[in-house]
Amino acid sequence: MGLAKLRAFTLIELLVVIAVIAILAAILFPVFAQAKVAAKGTASLSNIKQIGTSHFLYAADYDDFSVLVGRMDPAAPVSSMGRFFYSWAWLLQPYVKNSQVFQDPVTTPEQAFDGNSVEISRLYHTQFGYAYTIHSPWRGNFMADGAFPLSQTSLANPAETVHFVTKKARNGNGDWLAVGTPIWAAYLINPPFCVSTETGTNPGSRCVPGQRWGTGATTYLGQSFAEGAFTGGVAFRKTGKTAVVWSDGHASWKSPDQLAAGTNWRRDLLFASVRVTEPEKYLWDSD
Repeated sequence: MGLAKLRAFTLIELLVVIAVIAILAAILFPVFAQAKVAAKGTASLSNIKQIGTSHFLYAADYDDFSVLVGRMDPAAPVSSMGRFFYSWAWLLQPYVKNSQVFQDPVTTPEQAFDGNSVEISRLYHTQFGYAYTIHSPWRGNFMADGAFPLSQTSLANPAETVHFVTKKARNGNGDWLAVGTPIWAAYLINPPFCVSTETGTNPGSRCVPGQRWGTGATTYLGQSFAEGAFTGGVAFRKTGKTAVVWSDGHASWKSPDQLAAGTNWRRDLLFASVRVTEPEKYLWDSD
């Protein structure tokens, strides 16, 4: 018996197959993209939890005191305003062993700056920020007066006290900081309510200049809302939320409104008008 003749696809059949493939691609590609974003979000939450754990290990070695926001030391590799200092991430790095932990997988990793290695750069240009006004505040001028650590036992409600959050990223923008903005502003975030000459109030600690919650205060060029333009440098890169590790060690995702609980903050409100309206709900103090 002879071989059966091979039957070729007709043009219409080929077009139908192509159309089916296109429909499947349109359905599946967004699913794959969402899965990729979800995976990066999981990695982001893992990184910030590791930072929180490293802080507990650090505190255990330092009589339960929090890590300094920055420690002045002439042996440090980076200087600002004429003073060499170690960043909080540098001080925690021995407990995590990997500078990549201080980078957020949701965005592009920071690159080298000012002739420093990538390793060093990522310990100063972190993509997670330290709630230093709670845990290591300073008085007056940071470079002149320095900061001091907080005893972790003094926190009234650790489970509802911010410790570390996702923060703005440089992402290769050489003009990231406006002229006159100190380098130590690159690894910090501010609370919704800050001391300022406009308000004439002092919540107990000075804030990084030029980045406030509200309008009219950012000195970070090209900064978007997702990168913290109106939220003190706190970034909301993953579907409008930021990763938070709390002072008891648990981590979660929060929206801007949720992190600004207890205040009158709105995206369009002038930064000098932001106030704490319900202290019992405020997440940025030790009370």
